[in-house]
Amino acid sequence: MLRFDSVSLAYGAQTVIDNISFEIQAGQMAVLIGPSGCGKTTTLKMINRLIEPDRGVISIDGQDIRQQDKVQLRRHIGYVIQQIGLFPNMTVAQNISVVPRLLKYPKERCAQLVRELLELVDMPFEQYAHKYPNEMSGGQQQRVGILRALAASPPIVLMDEPFSALDPMTRRSLQQEVRALQQKLNKTIVFVTHDMEEALDLADVIIFMERGRIVQMGPPEELLANPASDLIREFLGSHTTPPAQLTAADFMRRGVFTVSQHRGIHECVSSMQRHNVDTLLVVDEQKRYQGTVSIADIRLTGHVVKDIAPLIRCNNPTVRLDDEAKACFDTLISSGYNYLVVLNADDTVAGIITKTSMSSAMAEHLWG
Repeated sequence: MLRFDSVSLAYGAQTVIDNISFEIQAGQMAVLIGPSGCGKTTTLKMINRLIEPDRGVISIDGQDIRQQDKVQLRRHIGYVIQQIGLFPNMTVAQNISVVPRLLKYPKERCAQLVRELLELVDMPFEQYAHKYPNEMSGGQQQRVGILRALAASPPIVLMDEPFSALDPMTRRSLQQEVRALQQKLNKTIVFVTHDMEEALDLADVIIFMERGRIVQMGPPEELLANPASDLIREFLGSHTTPPAQLTAADFMRRGVFTVSQHRGIHECVSSMQRHNVDTLLVVDEQKRYQGTVSIADIRLTGHVVKDIAPLIRCNNPTVRLDDEAKACFDTLISSGYNYLVVLNADDTVAGIITKTSMSSAMAEHLWG
């Protein structure tokens, strides 16, 4: 267990860490998050004594870390940073074995560790063990950096924004791999990020910091349900909006084209060609929705009528502007139609919901 008791740090008159206390249980993934300058990286570096607090006690399994030799402490705490920090003149195997060699592991054991760890991240020993860092991609180098931190089987691993310099796909892949490794190896990981989505994906417990203080600490579900401040709510963004609260207005396509029920056949065919559609929404003189007319019906019987009024069909499903999104989605799927017509309270056309507009709007609300 990792514990902070009333820990503070100041640089001159500036308070950097302001009397923080918290516990991280063994085997947990704890994520420190907050705006730039909030103290999250400083808090992380106190754990391996890269930075010393002015007051308070930091303990691991009940032992004050100030009572331990710094070098020995760091050799039993894994550390992964954004810049990766691999030794360029060492091979992958040599980089991974740095700490085990310092701890006097036999050569055979080091080789076995390298093989086992590379297998955990799907990097075959024969293909990667003898490569140098500059022969690999950024994602592969960061994987090796993570394996190096795990090589001596430390109970605690510190990660300081390790994926922020990587492209989104590589970053997502490494997030999943780290979470899988943490659960498989039962490591306590303290992870610093500024990305709330990353925190929600990885954390067992989130520690949100602002101006050197802990504003809120709890599992992701607790922060999503009850954010303690406007800043946390801002960081959470669209994640706090449950899909069930969304309505048809959030999903529909606005500005759809309508025609009067008294328009002529040829005029409507021309409109369909210009707008590249095969169906028109029909309204009356007060702009109230009457139904639809299709090019198929016009071709079938349009030659015997002058306007589209006799060809109007009223079987396309309609919903109201404030209908729940889930109900709209169910109607769209079960009806078999390509779209729903969304009506205002006065029966005028507000828009339409298609499968494309539904999925696009859902992605926007869920993920931004």
